Amino acid sequence: MRKIFALLMALLIIFCVLPSGSRAGENIAGSEKTTWRNIVSDIVGHYPLSTDQANTNPGQKGKLGETKNWLFDFGLQRYIVSHTSYEIGSTAPPYQEPISRLEFPLDTWWLQFELRRTCPRWSVGGKSGLSVARNIDGRMKDTDWLRIESPETVTTYSEGALRAEQNYLFRGDVDVNIADWLGLPPSFEIRPLFAFEFQRFSMMDHDGIQWESGNYSMDLDGDGDDDDGHMKPIADSDVLDIQQLPGDTIHFRQDYYMYLVGLRGSCDLMKPCKYITVRLRGEADWGPALTYYEDHHLLREGDLFAYGKGQGNTLYFLAGLEMVLAKTVTIGIDMDYLSFRTTRATTWQINVPLHEDQSWRNGVKMWSDQTSLIAHVSCAF
Repeated sequence: MRKIFALLMALLIIFCVLPSGSRAGENIAGSEKTTWRNIVSDIVGHYPLSTDQANTNPGQKGKLGETKNWLFDFGLQRYIVSHTSYEIGSTAPPYQEPISRLEFPLDTWWLQFELRRTCPRWSVGGKSGLSVARNIDGRMKDTDWLRIESPETVTTYSEGALRAEQNYLFRGDVDVNIADWLGLPPSFEIRPLFAFEFQRFSMMDHDGIQWESGNYSMDLDGDGDDDDGHMKPIADSDVLDIQQLPGDTIHFRQDYYMYLVGLRGSCDLMKPCKYITVRLRGEADWGPALTYYEDHHLLREGDLFAYGKGQGNTLYFLAGLEMVLAKTVTIGIDMDYLSFRTTRATTWQINVPLHEDQSWRNGVKMWSDQTSLIAHVSCAF
């Protein structure tokens, strides 16, 4: 995976520094070739993409159109049907998988802020976000399968409310516009990119309820079919013990480090009047990622901490619609989706008062699905 990522990065760098001019077989008078000899001049925004890309006014051919050097964007983000989860397997024969699974919903409100430096060829930007709602919608779910003779039987199931503590993200990216290299009209932008993103989710599970042993079913509505994959007891009479869990029960923190390569683009759909442009935009990224978690079970005997680390792959997609007003103010709505899956992971548990310290890899998996809607407004200056 690392070799593939390094190869993609090398190809992107080579592709970005190759000289370009007008399209093959076409000689546009007055157009200049991109030589990249003065990278400082390009960064501060004084080098045109091409004659056609720089200015679409027929009377201004060969001149660079006015560049909006900075862009500030403010967004309100709502996560929906999103979660971060992990599960572990047994450390002893027959190495049952899984023996425990914990699922933490992420459905809450976030604010996003982005500052971007735009150049004729390049753009470089940084984005930050943080959760602003104290409570997270949905229930944290903790399921255990501890019967070796009956591995499909749930022995313990609990769920509780979640409180957001320190949830935030940072992302930085750089892209290069190659639409003119591909012979596309000025209304299109195609930008290969490289990005790094860090996410931290920190949550407290509280005020839950736990069922132990008994007969369990995944048929929640009684129609004979499995529903959402989360197990609950059929009836209280089938359960040996039901226990209320007041107060704080589990503190959980998950960090993601994502290294992404991808492609973003946009195209102008219509121009209802002189000062309004409606634009469609999208993005698709892939890259390797590292993840770490810390799970502190506050009600367990002793002082139990569970830690995990893993590496895997991330996929990211975005689609959005924007309205540009007078080339300065943009309002839009986006929908994005991020998926993470581990390919290799390790967990270890430490309970100092009970002299427990063990680590293993069997059955250890971490994954996350994050879907959100984003309304945003930006100003170019």
